[in-house]
Amino acid sequence: MTGPALLWPALAAYVAAGVVTVLGRPGIILSCAGLLLQLTFVVVRTGATGVLPFASRFEALALFALAVQATGLVVYAATRQRSAKAGTDVAGALLLLAALAPVGFHPGGEINPLLNSPWFSLHILTAFGGYGCFTAGLVWSVLRLFDRTLDSRPSVPRQLAFSGLLLLGTGILTGAAWADTSWGTYWRWDPKESWALLTWAVMLVYVHVRSGRRRDVCFFGLAFAAMMFTFIGINLLKWGLHRY
Repeated sequence: MTGPALLWPALAAYVAAGVVTVLGRPGIILSCAGLLLQLTFVVVRTGATGVLPFASRFEALALFALAVQATGLVVYAATRQRSAKAGTDVAGALLLLAALAPVGFHPGGEINPLLNSPWFSLHILTAFGGYGCFTAGLVWSVLRLFDRTLDSRPSVPRQLAFSGLLLLGTGILTGAAWADTSWGTYWRWDPKESWALLTWAVMLVYVHVRSGRRRDVCFFGLAFAAMMFTFIGINLLKWGLHRY
């Protein structure tokens, strides 16, 4: 149960939630079921390995999917916009599918001693909360090009950007504190540090410019591209100390 056994049904629940939402119902129960399965996976894997399961590429992508799904539910609760929820259902499902791909799965085991820090959990959870907000903002912005009912809540992308800036900013600061305890310095311009800061900077610029449908898509798209390069590109290029 420390592997993907609980995550495959979670993936099925997210896909079903997206389909049901597109067909006219919000699919809240299915989305919550998927979240519950993922949270159960976190508890079971933590009990088996002795550490929170956020350290490998597989675990990070699964947490990313969880953050997107949770953010999508919060946005739906606040706006009642089904198309946006369907979009986050699809985004979360794709991220979880990427985690479950053979190249992504890692069986888990002892944590790198450098990761064994009180800052670990707070850094990871806040950073991924920010990523969830930015991804939900991208989904909303793209769908707004086609679904004009989203025009009734034009401030949602900016609100998601502000929330993401707060969360990812907290993640960067706690990561700096963690780096100081592990490496004796707050900042080393490691590729993952730098790209996380770039993601934050892109959204910081966004909240200081005038909103617009295409402008929203461009800024959130740039931030999402930076996030995915952080997960995929840096690892494939084997750069830095943070690669999985």
